Amino acid sequence: MSRFRDAAGQFNETNTAILGVSIDSVWANKAFREQLGVDFPILSDSKREVSRRYGVLNDESGVARRTTFVIDAEGIVRHVDQDRAALDPATAISVCRLIRKP
Repeated sequence: MSRFRDAAGQFNETNTAILGVSIDSVWANKAFREQLGVDFPILSDSKREVSRRYGVLNDESGVARRTTFVIDAEGIVRHVDQDRAALDPATAISVCRLIRKP
């Protein structure tokens, strides 16, 4: 999340919103957000519905895979990074630049 925080300006240039989603509670996400000093929301998926629908939830462990989705203005998933690749916002920024509407 800190790398996305640091790259927030580049996302802003592409008229893009950053939303974090975590299976942790609202309160844990609030504390984490404050600890990192991020300006974007970190939403709680404590019921794991979003993680399940996006196919990133491991039902056996109850843990969601770290994943970055780039979703366009029409709600179409344009790009997915998972695991270690999801930690680096560079590819997501590039995709946002490609799909940005003038």
